[in-house]
Amino acid sequence: MLGIARCAALLGLGVVGLLYLNDAFVSAWVAGGLPGPHKLGWERRSLASFLWSLAAFVAAVGLFRALGRLPRIGTLAWLLLAVAAVLALAPFVAREILIDACVDRGGRWVHAALECEH
Repeated sequence: MLGIARCAALLGLGVVGLLYLNDAFVSAWVAGGLPGPHKLGWERRSLASFLWSLAAFVAAVGLFRALGRLPRIGTLAWLLLAVAAVLALAPFVAREILIDACVDRGGRWVHAALECEH
């Protein structure tokens, strides 16, 4: 039963990673296409989706290793899961820093465009 859980975790997080990777490529394609009003927002979305895809792939490997060594989880599995958590949280932290810098400069953050409006 544990083998099924390991494979399901690997497959499930792998699919999530592929979906986010697809979103990253499409967002980058939109950002690099015709001139538009929100190119910077699409670039930021592309980077966030890419980091989330990396987080899903790293978490898949970490969870696969962790479930294979239960009840004693190895150091490498913990390290992979910690790296995945940092990668998953990085876009949120970056967005909050951008919002804070925007408001400090007297601007207004537009959530739909992911840009600062002065």
